[in-house]
Amino acid sequence: MADVSVMIKSLRENNHLKQRQVADYLGISQQAYSYYELDKRELPSRHVINLAKLYKVSADYILGVEPGYVGSYDLNSKYVHDISLKEVINNLEKLNKANRQEVVKYLSYLGNTQTKHK
Repeated sequence: MADVSVMIKSLRENNHLKQRQVADYLGISQQAYSYYELDKRELPSRHVINLAKLYKVSADYILGVEPGYVGSYDLNSKYVHDISLKEVINNLEKLNKANRQEVVKYLSYLGNTQTKHK
């Protein structure tokens, strides 16, 4: 189980945010937020919920609970080589609608060819 203070610092850094920006989002001072990252204060549940929304992860992920149910993904873990699933999704979002549809069709095609060749 990961430490909450380590998790929120990692999420902030991975999203290229400053402590001040996250603190403003939470409606608290930068110093108060830094105490959470330094594990000097316990992170209140209302902040866990808001951080989960900010980073588009589950509260369980922030709390260090291992995703143990079907369909749960750690978007920040490495998916292929050094690319995270979050980066894959961000790159897909940059494509126009027609290109996204082509990617989805291609992925479906690849999935179907794999099952046929088993």
